[in-house]
Amino acid sequence: MAEQCNHLPDECWELILNRLDHRSHLEAPSLACKRFLSITNELRTHFVVNPTIFKRGGTLSKLFARFRHLKSIDLSGFHGDIDHVITEIAVSDLKLESLDVSNSNCLPLECLKLLGSKMKSLRVLKCSNLDVFRDIELVAIAESIPWLEELDISYPLSPGEVGLTDEGIKVLSSKLGVLRKINISGNDFLTDKSLFALSSNCVFLKEIVILHCSLVTPHGIEFVMRNSSQLSSISVGKNEISRSSLYYLPLFDSFTSARGLSTLYIHDSLVPDEFLYSLAKARFLLKRLSLSFCSNFTFYGISSHLYTHRSLEYLSFTKVIFLTDKLMSDLSKYLTSLVTIKLCLCRSLIESTFFTLAKNCPLLEGIDMGRINFGIVDRTEDIVKNPRIKSLKLNFNLDLTDKCLEKLASVCPSLEMLDLSHCPRITQNGVSNFLKTDSKVRNLCINGCMRIKNIGTGSELPKLEVFEAANSGIDDKGLAMIGNRCRRIMILDLTGCLGATSIGLKEILRNCRRLREINLNGCSKMIMESVDWMVFSVPSLKKIVVSDEHSITESQRRVLLGRGCLVSWWDAATILDP
Repeated sequence: MAEQCNHLPDECWELILNRLDHRSHLEAPSLACKRFLSITNELRTHFVVNPTIFKRGGTLSKLFARFRHLKSIDLSGFHGDIDHVITEIAVSDLKLESLDVSNSNCLPLECLKLLGSKMKSLRVLKCSNLDVFRDIELVAIAESIPWLEELDISYPLSPGEVGLTDEGIKVLSSKLGVLRKINISGNDFLTDKSLFALSSNCVFLKEIVILHCSLVTPHGIEFVMRNSSQLSSISVGKNEISRSSLYYLPLFDSFTSARGLSTLYIHDSLVPDEFLYSLAKARFLLKRLSLSFCSNFTFYGISSHLYTHRSLEYLSFTKVIFLTDKLMSDLSKYLTSLVTIKLCLCRSLIESTFFTLAKNCPLLEGIDMGRINFGIVDRTEDIVKNPRIKSLKLNFNLDLTDKCLEKLASVCPSLEMLDLSHCPRITQNGVSNFLKTDSKVRNLCINGCMRIKNIGTGSELPKLEVFEAANSGIDDKGLAMIGNRCRRIMILDLTGCLGATSIGLKEILRNCRRLREINLNGCSKMIMESVDWMVFSVPSLKKIVVSDEHSITESQRRVLLGRGCLVSWWDAATILDP
């Protein structure tokens, strides 16, 4: 068999390895032999620049030589010399398509010009949450990279000075002739004039996000809807539009004229039934709808809309207070195409809605019902299995019980992500029973569940990779069970677990050989005898957050950083490339 495998061309191995569930699974084959290392390097298209690269004495040029097919680079978690990094990217031979420089201090103008002169393939630039971002930087982007198709300039900080203005957007729109997507949220000095310019000059504009823009009025939104013929997605809210716009009658007609609209997000706004009736009459193929934190509409308005738009795949009704189980049962008949639904903070809902959705929505994969009243009524439901459901978020359901959780397990045999954070009535018996039968759960979150001390005994959980148990009741016995049953775990968060000690930690390190991140911050009984031993015993570790800054010296940190593991005594940003 080995000889036959040696004769397989690299292209065949690429097809095989590309079928792995997650890119992190490429690590094991990359360690098998030099040939597989070379193949997996070729498959990598996305890279996150983390804090360890330069502290270890590395350079991006070496990484670019190794990963020659990178298409996307994320610098949003990097807080070093951004000028140097962008310069290295610009002079590389990569054909980069996407660059994220969000959360940086500023954008160096000369580096932008160099990037534009060298990186002709760049199509996506994300510049969100920059400390300094003004018209001069915006114009530099427009002049240096006029072929951009997607741009995120949301939420600049620019303390003590004027940030982006209409004049900057006007220049930008005149230069970026092929712009398709833009996010201008959080720019307090932008007015309707910016929307006029974008809609008039960017004829290919398909998606625009306008949140927290206090000077934007309904008239500007109306202009975009009427004049952007290619528009397929718009997000509005938290501005002057929030409290009056959807009563602005010309805006009714403008939405109905956007025939290609497939995504509509309205946030924290007054939405009258008349607006929903007008959307229903338009009969365009809406795929995604969000009315999060919105009010003033009724069941009749949303019912008429859903009756017409049965193609919806995503629906968010966050904090729609009038919804009841009976009303959701009636609405679910129109949601046969639904894939994801969010019903957070709908306080009148109980678990009946979950069982109804699982029964009536055959394509449903993700359900978010956090902060409702799950478990407040114990009744026998018409339970129908739905093997399509992969993600279930039930955080902050204060009355959710083990018995109710057992029912959920029978409905969702293929569940991969379960969030039970801050559900105080859930115990270790409930979690143990949920995980007993051929569990496919990859991500389990029990943050704040003090009554869960362990996950019980049973067969191995080979799929579980992420276990978040911050401020839970997990103790040494629980850690031993995790070590025995979750040997493939990669990320373990034990923040504030007061029952966990070094005894349980040793069981984790002895059995979990793929562990990459562990957070021990706040584990007051965890005596860190030797952080060095942790790193050397589990070479896969890339990040350790310890409970005491005195448990490791600065010289030790530098040595361990040289081995690729960042050790800190605070919860720094995740450094792994997801």
